[in-house]
Amino acid sequence: MRTGIQICGIAALIACAAFAQPNPPDEETQKKIIAETAAKALSYSKELPDFICRQVTRRNEDPKGLNQWRTAETINEQLTFIKGREEYRTISINGKKTSGDQNRQSGLIHSTELADYLNWIFDPKAKADITWSQWDTLRGHRVHVLGYRVKPENSQYVISRGKGQQFTAGIFGVVSVDSESGSILKVGLIATDVPATFPIQGSAIEANYEFAKIGDHYYNVPLKVDLHSKEGKMMIWNEVEFHDYRKPDAAVK
Repeated sequence: MRTGIQICGIAALIACAAFAQPNPPDEETQKKIIAETAAKALSYSKELPDFICRQVTRRNEDPKGLNQWRTAETINEQLTFIKGREEYRTISINGKKTSGDQNRQSGLIHSTELADYLNWIFDPKAKADITWSQWDTLRGHRVHVLGYRVKPENSQYVISRGKGQQFTAGIFGVVSVDSESGSILKVGLIATDVPATFPIQGSAIEANYEFAKIGDHYYNVPLKVDLHSKEGKMMIWNEVEFHDYRKPDAAVK
């Protein structure tokens, strides 16, 4: 049986980040950390190199909301990212090889969306309330944890369902920033101000980034994204993983 982080579970993790830790940076240093993180976030796409990687998407469902997950579909794709443009070639669906010429299915995440998550928080138009929260560790990195909140009127997070059904949600969450490089390693995001009449009653995203060697250098690239949503009793959990980064002209070993 597969188990996933429920939306409420992500909320609990974010709540934990509110507890102060010993020896926080002084106020001036905290402001500097936030300003440098914002600059890093807004230049993220420009710092990405050309690359090829494998992107695996698993669509998981829990029809009755009982934490009884089943994988409805697994899609294996090759992602080519050159000069800021991405192309996808389907390798297999549910373990069965494909000809690679199928149209990409709607609803699949694009790698450039990971830059969007950063812009939703750090774009000056978002007018985000960002504060330094605590020290933490993540995959061996010592990180600053920043808490944030964006009001609906300043948000760019649009939740859609079907034709003409959409609204702009507020967001809140945490950002984990590598204390040595200033690189953003994780973004947690939860939608707020969801209309009571809207079919989707919960939405949360957790995006992880990590250093990978591409050519002769290491770059901070997408590692994994978990997208959660709730509609009635139905829980949806899409897992997206990125593997095997290399230069576009590198041979596959």
